[in-house]
Amino acid sequence: MEIDLYNNLVSFIREYKGLSHDCMKTLIMRFPEQNYDTLNSILLTEYQKRMKQNHFKTQTNRAQYFELYQKAVQNCESPGIILRMAKHFDIAPCLIAKLILAQFFEQQGSNDQNNVNNYLRDTTLLEDMDLSYEIHLCTLYDNIYSPITEAVRGSLGQQYEIQLYKKVKELNLAFRDEEYLRKQGYDKTPDCKLDVPIIVDGFIVNWIESKALFGDKEVHRDYMKNQYLSYWNRFGPGLVIYWFGYLETIVEPNDKRFIIRDNFPESVICMPPPNFEIENFNELSI
Repeated sequence: MEIDLYNNLVSFIREYKGLSHDCMKTLIMRFPEQNYDTLNSILLTEYQKRMKQNHFKTQTNRAQYFELYQKAVQNCESPGIILRMAKHFDIAPCLIAKLILAQFFEQQGSNDQNNVNNYLRDTTLLEDMDLSYEIHLCTLYDNIYSPITEAVRGSLGQQYEIQLYKKVKELNLAFRDEEYLRKQGYDKTPDCKLDVPIIVDGFIVNWIESKALFGDKEVHRDYMKNQYLSYWNRFGPGLVIYWFGYLETIVEPNDKRFIIRDNFPESVICMPPPNFEIENFNELSI
């Protein structure tokens, strides 16, 4: 993605006032030519940054949020109280819901304040029906921190890993997956370690990493520090696939450690495995 387009996207997200759920709808209308998953990935990254910046402030106001919620219930306000609070205070619905839940259990003297995630995943566990419904609404309208969203995101990542394995198998390439490598004692492993390297655009590839997200500067830097450099040190040069695109400026043309693509390469040269039988025969003949 070109830097100007990316900056326009990010500027809009940062200036938007409201729920991320509504921001996504507006993004789709404003940038109809962009892939849904690309927009969603950029929104996710930007919104998580915002929540991290406000984390201390939101934690210290936990009692205040719960008090406001109680007053709204007492005043018989219509459902969606916590959603409106989330929009007003610029906090993700599920994050403010967790704060209110924790304060609710604390006032009851219950140990359940340490298990708020369980109640977020299954709101029927809450005996307070009003609070249960309010929390349920938060899980429906939070497209960043909802348990539903997190489950979908994990499934999406697996889907693209399966797509990667399918492509590799179509080329009849022998490889080891992440699970196999971990059993061999590797703590940091790529999704696909090729037994025999391939060549992509003149670049030798020993491993492939699948990322079902958009690769911006910070995302790429963090993954490079925590994953890619380890792969390069252990297995040599490789290939990183950001399925939802990447910022053009993260590509270093002369980088010898790995190359970056947004799809599985169409042009792949398969290197032949060493012919041990011929080598051994020649040795015996001598």
